Amino acid sequence: MLKKLLVLLSLTIFVSGCVHIPESLRVEDNVALTSFTDVRDNNSAHLGNDARWGGVIAKIENNAENTMLEVVHFQLSSSTRPLQKDQTQGRFKVYYQGFLDPIIYKEGRSITAIGKVAKTEAGKIGEHEYDYPVLKASKIHLWKEIKKIDVKITHQPMWYTPSLWYNPRPRHYSPIFYPVNKNVKKASSTKKSN
Repeated sequence: MLKKLLVLLSLTIFVSGCVHIPESLRVEDNVALTSFTDVRDNNSAHLGNDARWGGVIAKIENNAENTMLEVVHFQLSSSTRPLQKDQTQGRFKVYYQGFLDPIIYKEGRSITAIGKVAKTEAGKIGEHEYDYPVLKASKIHLWKEIKKIDVKITHQPMWYTPSLWYNPRPRHYSPIFYPVNKNVKKASSTKKSN
């Protein structure tokens, strides 16, 4: 009994340790990452700190020197994938040195970015004034879209009735059992008048 318990415990520890973080988003153990809420509440205290934030793309702009992504922030899972919920903690801007194709990095796609915290930018969401925390990203990971498929199976309720197990179904009269002579011509209903 004790042996089975130890095997089960070691298997549980092994499986829980297999969280897969993409290579591009991994950091050294001694690197302290700054949270989004800390930067949102007090930006000046965290300028230049390392951060790893994620969320859903709300807007993309390609500039001459870089690409700007406006991202709706969501909390990250243990694999650093954004967990989309009905509530958000705010928005932030990501600046990436290089070109990101707007067809690939389109609105609604999930990303996680890693980089340095920069100075907050004033902007608007519609008519609402908003101060965006800014991340100068060194790497951006675009997550694959998860498509949910409905796999409900419906059964005919009569399939499970015991009466069909014992009583045969009504006979099916097929041409295989009752051959039909196709050479017989049908009598004409119209008579020729002389």
